[in-house]
This record gives sequence, structure tokens and C-alpha cells, in this order.
Amino acid sequence: MPERISAPPAWAWIVGAVLVIVSIFLGYRVVQTQQHLAAAQSQLESAKQALANANAERKELETKSDDALKSAQSQLAETKSRLEATQSELKSAKQAADRAKAQVAELEQKAAGLNSELQKADSQRIDLQAKLDEAGSEIERLKRELDQAQRTESP
Repeated sequence: MPERISAPPAWAWIVGAVLVIVSIFLGYRVVQTQQHLAAAQSQLESAKQALANANAERKELETKSDDALKSAQSQLAETKSRLEATQSELKSAKQAADRAKAQVAELEQKAAGLNSELQKADSQRIDLQAKLDEAGSEIERLKRELDQAQRTESP
């Protein structure tokens, strides 16, 4: 028998067609996956750039924050120094006021003592004035008597 080239069986055609369809599907999926991968890499690069920008901003903000903190600490130290100076002045003023109060109390006691002495002296002056007035009256009376006696002796 002559050899016949026989046509491939139908199942071979079906398997071949399935292999072609699977290859096309897999090729399509590979291309899609590569596109997704490229998009993901692009997003990754964008995220890295955003992270680098955020880190730079964070460092700048930290520097500004450190400067502001140092400024606030400096102002706080200055305010604390002024407060301590004011408290020291207040303490000195209170001590001076206490000394002044003590001096006032001492002067009030001296004034009370001097007023007492003044009242005694005034009382003595009044007594002396009364005696002086009485002595003056006595002198006037004696002068009148002397004048009368001299008039009666000389005729």
C-alpha cells in the first residue's frame, strides 16, 4: 500500500488550537503584567520622590522647630532671670519696709514720751504762771501798801 500521508487527527488540531489560544492568552497576560509592573514601578518612583520631599520638609521643620525651641528657651531663661531679679528687689523692698515700720514704731514711742513730758512741762508752766501771777499780784499789793505808807508818813 502506498503510503498515504494522512491528515493529522482532529484531536491534534484541537490541541494545537488550544495551545495557540493558551499562548495568545498567556502572552496577553504577560504584556498586561508588564504594563502593571511598569505602572507600579512608576508609582514606586513617585512614592520614593514624595518620601524624599517629605523627609526634606521634615528636616527643615525640625531645624525651624529647634530654632524656635532654642528661642523659646532663651526667652524663658531671660524671663526667669528678670523674675529672680524682681523677686530679689521685692525682698529688699520688704526688708526696707520692715525697717521703716520698726523706725516708725520707735519714733511713735519717742513722740508719746515727748508728749507726756510736754504735758508735764505744760502743767508745770501753768502752775508757775499761776504762782507768777500770784506773786505779781502780791507785788502790786505790796507796792500799793508801800505807796500808802509813804503818803501817810509824809505830811
